[in-house]
Order: sequence, then C-alpha cells, then structure tokens
Amino acid sequence: MLDTRKKRQLIAVTFGFVGMIVATVIFVFLRKLATMHPIYVLNVGSDMFGMVIGYLLFISCIIDVQKNEADLGVFLHLIFVAFMGLFTDACAWLVDGIPSLRVLNYLDNMLYYMCAPLEAYLFWRYMRGFIKLPPKLNTLLEKIIGGGLVGAITMRIFNAITHVYFSVDADGFYQRSGTYPISMTYVLTTLILVTIIVVAERKQLPTYQFVILIVYIFAPFSMTILTLGVYGLSISASVVMGVLLLMYCVINVSQGRDKAVTDRELMLAAAIQEHMLPNVFPPFPERKELDLFASMRPAKEVGGDFYDFFFLDDDHLALIIADVSGKGIPASLFMMVSKSLIKNQTLSDKSNPDPASILSAVNNQLCEGNDMEMFVTAWLGIVTISTGELIYASAGHEYPAIRKGNKDFVLIKEKNSPPLATIEGIRFMNHTEVLKPGDALVIYTDGVTEATNDANVLFGVDRMLEALSEDPNANAKVLDHNLKHNIHRFIGEAPQFDDITILTFIYYGVQVK
Repeated sequence: MLDTRKKRQLIAVTFGFVGMIVATVIFVFLRKLATMHPIYVLNVGSDMFGMVIGYLLFISCIIDVQKNEADLGVFLHLIFVAFMGLFTDACAWLVDGIPSLRVLNYLDNMLYYMCAPLEAYLFWRYMRGFIKLPPKLNTLLEKIIGGGLVGAITMRIFNAITHVYFSVDADGFYQRSGTYPISMTYVLTTLILVTIIVVAERKQLPTYQFVILIVYIFAPFSMTILTLGVYGLSISASVVMGVLLLMYCVINVSQGRDKAVTDRELMLAAAIQEHMLPNVFPPFPERKELDLFASMRPAKEVGGDFYDFFFLDDDHLALIIADVSGKGIPASLFMMVSKSLIKNQTLSDKSNPDPASILSAVNNQLCEGNDMEMFVTAWLGIVTISTGELIYASAGHEYPAIRKGNKDFVLIKEKNSPPLATIEGIRFMNHTEVLKPGDALVIYTDGVTEATNDANVLFGVDRMLEALSEDPNANAKVLDHNLKHNIHRFIGEAPQFDDITILTFIYYGVQVK
C-alpha cells in the first residue's frame, strides 16, 4: 500500500511526464508529419518511445519496495534528466527550420546540451552507492567531477555568445560548429574515469552489478563517438533510457531473489516471535475469577513489543507488557532477551514477588554490554486473585487504563521511572490498586495512542478511553477488538508506524461460581 507521499509523487510525475508526452504529440500534429524529413521522423519517434519507457520506469521505481532507498533518489534524478533529454531533443527536431521559432529552437537545444553532462555526473553519484572509495579519494574526485560539471554547464550557457558548440541561423536551422566535439569532453572524461574505478574496484561488486555498470558506460560512450561523426542521427538519449531500463530490470531481478531469501528468514523470525507470546485464549479456562486477552500487531514483519502472563502460584498472577526501542530484527532480538529476563526474574522471586525489585534486577542485567544503547519500557503487575490486590511497577511505560465497576475507563497516573537498560542501579517504585469484581484493566504500548492518520493526527488517549468505554459489558476479547477497530477506522489508509500491543484483564473475584 502506497503512503501519502508516494501517491503525491505519482500524481505529480504523471501530470509532468504524461503532459510532456502529450505536448510532443501535439507538436508533431502541428508540424504535420507528412512534411517532415524522414530522419526527423525517426529521431522524434525514437524520443517519444524513450519518453514512454522513462515514465513507466519512473513510476515503477516509486512504487517498488525492493529498490534501495539509499540510491533510489539518484536513480530517479538520472531517469528525470534522461527524460528531459528525450523531450528537448524531440522538440528541437520539431521546431527546426521554422524562422519564427528560432529563439525557441536555440533555448531548447541549450537545455538538451545540458542533459548529457548532468547524466554523466549523476551516474558517477549512482556508482558511489555501490563502490566505497577511501574518503580522501572520494572527496578529491567529487571536487574534480563536480567542478567539471559546473564548467560544462557554464560553457553551454556562454554558447549564446561564443557559438563554440552550435548556433541557429536566420532561417531557424540548427547548425553544429566545427568545435562541437569539445562539448562531449566532460561526458567522455567522466565515463572513462568511472570505468577505471569500476574495473579497479570490481571485487566490491556482485557480477551482475559490474556487468550492468559497464554496459551503461559502454552504450552512451559508443553512441557519443558515433554521433560525433554522423550528423542528423540523434538516438543517444533513447539509448541511455533503454540502458536505465535494463539496469532496473537486472538489479531488481537479483534483488528479488535476495528479497525472497530475506522474506523467508523474516517469516521464520515472525513465527518464532509469535510462538514466544501466549496466544491461546482463554488462557486459563478453569479460572472463573478472571478474564484475560492480549494481542500484538507488529508494524513490520517482526516487532519489539511483547506481553506475557503466568501464575506464580495458585493465587498470584503476573501481567507484563513492554515496548523495545526501534523496529524490525534488532528490536525483536532485544525483545526476546528482555522477555526471558523479566519472566525468569519474576519466577525466581515468586515466593515474595516485588515488581519494583524485579525490574531493578532486570535493568542491571540489560545495562551490561548494551553497546547498541537500546532500551525497553515495561509494566509489571502482580494480582492476588483472592483479594484483588494489584501491585505494579512501571519503567517508563504508558499509564494503564482502568474501569471501576460500571464507570468509564480512566488512566491510572503515577510518578514514572526511566525505561530499562538506560541507567544502571535505578530503583523502581511499587504502586497498589485494589480491584473489585467487574473491574477491568487495559495495558498497552504507545503504538495505540500514537497511531497516526493521513492528516498526521494522533489517535490519542481520549479516543482510546472512549473506545474502551463504549461497551460496559464487554469481555476482555471484545474490549481488545473494540479498541483495535477504532484505531483502524481512525488511521484509515495511513501506514502503521509502530507496533500495537494490548493486554486486557478483567477481575471477577473468587465469589464467582
């Protein structure tokens, strides 16, 4: 599913690219195809075909989830400049020989001449995404190639005075000058320099990347040499767009194969994580004193949230919910470690369970060797089933929501403490709440209140409390469903940015038969 930013990009690109394609068709109609020289028709037809490929390629890159975001921006700019080269080339042939459009012919050709050095520079930038050069060498080459680009563009601007590359005569015809080959000096030099780097550093590249980069260099290089000696044939821009399409296809086929392997590994990781969390409900069907339900919906294939619940003995039930910083595989690994430590520490102290002491011990363990500086917010509560007494401690976690009797849900606000794994030696505080039969407790992660819609508005605490309070007679599973339903309805088509985890507990008391 596309997010709002990508939808806007698609609309803008469609209006821009398709608009230029339609404008070219209109120009052809106005120029009257039958009156055009065959070589003009060939060049314009080649340019229009290349523009269609460019539009489809640009759209594919925007919606493609496989492409690496690090080099996608440069690749998109490369496609755009190549598209502009095709459009300006087509327009140049369509206005050529029309005296009244002499100025337009000149300006259009000047823009066309700027495209080649820009493409060469962008290809150098794109290549750097695959090959890592020593910092000093990289800085030096950037100054040389970037400075050369400025010089090449400047020379094209001053061509209006010097006519060193081309001119448009009084009859409106484009004319190459005798020193035209100088215009390709920067392009050819940059391509040669990039070729040397690619060959010298080929060990950094998979075979398919090495081959496709060499093809990209060879195709425009050979076309440039060919067109230097053949006046009237203008297919370089079309060849460049064709090679960009080939690059995209080859790279994506390889990335698709790698992605399939990665997807399988993520599926296995998600399955492992799913089986680590209690997922059979009701979990204690023989215990009529309580109702319990929990769910976790990760933002990615695997998440950093977790919940847990288990009996310490026949009369004490532990409730745990936590949220690890970050997303994806790193967060899921830290989550599994944190979950195991909290459960093991809780069970080791089950004769005299003290949530604050348990969190303090786990915090010290997590601080050891935490080089990645990850942290986890956590809430741990111990319910005495016979009395309804709830003793709990929080390590930077969200305030729990509670319903007393038939009243609406409200937050239990207490002084909070830093998350686990942030500062060694933290002493956490216990808090007490006495539950009466019919009271309900909902613990959640910040993915609930911070769920965001397309207008960048948060779901928030008030909406959460309203969703929980809309059905006073709901059981734990229905409370969970009502809350997630309201979140989904609120965010609509907006992407989920954070894991959404909810643990719902209803206390019925020992008098229930």
